[in-house]
Amino acid sequence: MKIHRTDLGTRLIATLLGIAVFIFGGFAYSVQGQAPDAYLADRAHWFGITFMLAGFAAVTVSWLVADLSNIWCRPPRRSGFK
Repeated sequence: MKIHRTDLGTRLIATLLGIAVFIFGGFAYSVQGQAPDAYLADRAHWFGITFMLAGFAAVTVSWLVADLSNIWCRPPRRSGFK
């Protein structure tokens, strides 16, 4: 595995986004015991796991993929409207 260091701005922003998603998932997972019923506890459990996996994947992909243009898309350039 090779860590790529090109396009650092996109990689750093994607890393921060992935960390935020992971933290959000961790929070959802940690409060499942406070759910009023078993159904909501189960939903918080799997929601948390899913978001933690997505956050981990975002951070991993951001540093291990050479070309980010098909993953983290830049906004389209604005053409001059007249």
